[in-house]
Amino acid sequence: MTPVKNLLCCFCFALSACSKGAPIAPAGDPAPAEHALPTPPPSASVTVHGALREIMHMGKTERQVDLQPLVGQAGAFGLGALEGLSGEVTLWDGQLWISKPDGQGGATAGPQNETTAGATLLVTATVPKWQERPILQAVPFEELDAFLRDEASAAGLNVDEPFPFRMEGSFTRLDWHVINGSKLPTDAHGHEAHMKTAVRGSLEGADVQILGFYSSSHHGVFTHHDTNSHAHVIQQAPAVTGHVDHMDIREGTRLFLPVP
Repeated sequence: MTPVKNLLCCFCFALSACSKGAPIAPAGDPAPAEHALPTPPPSASVTVHGALREIMHMGKTERQVDLQPLVGQAGAFGLGALEGLSGEVTLWDGQLWISKPDGQGGATAGPQNETTAGATLLVTATVPKWQERPILQAVPFEELDAFLRDEASAAGLNVDEPFPFRMEGSFTRLDWHVINGSKLPTDAHGHEAHMKTAVRGSLEGADVQILGFYSSSHHGVFTHHDTNSHAHVIQQAPAVTGHVDHMDIREGTRLFLPVP
């Protein structure tokens, strides 16, 4: 082989070897992708039927989803409002709770094994497994969103995706309401107008369960524009369930988040 051919063969062999191996990054380039920190995985998949902006500002309160198919589904959690804004819906591990105004200034609530009702707004998630995060100090309502985001991030959740959360314990202050669409004027628009006709109550010091959903990107869908969270309360006896308007979390309350 001539010296020129020999040189060409060596050059081709070197090119072939480089193409089969990992590329060599020039000095000063960022580290290869395999050394980058992984993006946290999405949490339990969240499904949304309906939208608050259409309910509150456009009067669209018709049925978006049937509730009976959700009854008895293990790991199914959800919350929302009944069609026609006739009450509140809370789904806890497949157990359906419905609360309606009683026409006398109060509300009736309880679990339902069978129902023909539908929801105009419903946010759901199936959570196979939860992880507990102890709450070591009191959390005022004004700090709830930041608290949930920090705890979820520390628990390995992708906080840029919506996620459900649970709480169990007693609260320093907890205010709730049940929507009452039957008393809404036809021209009622916005959250304040809907609150004027709602049944309202407070629970202080009682042991309750809280189910909520957090998202920084669902304003006007399932959270109001001034918050990243939407929560419902369940009290077993006397039976209460409704939308949480305010809750000051007591030290020692138990927080549960999905396992990624």
